[in-house]
Amino acid sequence: MQPSPPTIFSLDFDAASKQLVGRWLHDTDNNDLYPSYERLLAAAQAHGKCRFWLLDMRQRSWQPASFAQWMSDLLARKVVRELGSPVFVAYVAAESLREAIESTATEAMLRQVAQAEFYPYFFSDEGAARDWLLYYQTHPEQKPSLQHS
Repeated sequence: MQPSPPTIFSLDFDAASKQLVGRWLHDTDNNDLYPSYERLLAAAQAHGKCRFWLLDMRQRSWQPASFAQWMSDLLARKVVRELGSPVFVAYVAAESLREAIESTATEAMLRQVAQAEFYPYFFSDEGAARDWLLYYQTHPEQKPSLQHS
C-alpha cells in the first residue's frame, strides 16, 4: 500500500490539545483512504498511542459501503488493539453529507464499531468537534451516544 501524499491528506499532532489532526485537502478516489488511515495509525503510535483524532473530511465525498465494511470489520479492531481503548474520532463533514451520515447504514456501522470501543462522531463545526474530543479526554469512561452533532 502506497502512503498517501501530503498533498492529499495532511496530518499533524496538536501538542496543546494532544489530538491528531488529519485533513483531506481535496477529493480523490477511495484508494487514498486506506493509506491515509495507515499514516494516521502510525502517527498515533508515534505520539504516545494518541486515541483522540480530529479528521476533516469537508473536501471529501462520502465513502462507499465497502469502506464502511472495512471500518467495521478491520479498522476499528486494529486501532483499538494497537492503541488501547476507547478511541474517539471527531469527523468534520460538509453539510451536503448529512443524509449519508444520518442513514441507517451509518448508524449500523457506528453501533458495530462501538462494540470495539471505537467511537467516530460527525460534526459540521470544527470547534464543536474539538470540544467533544476535549470532553472525552477528561471523561474517557463515558460512552458517546450514536447521535450526531
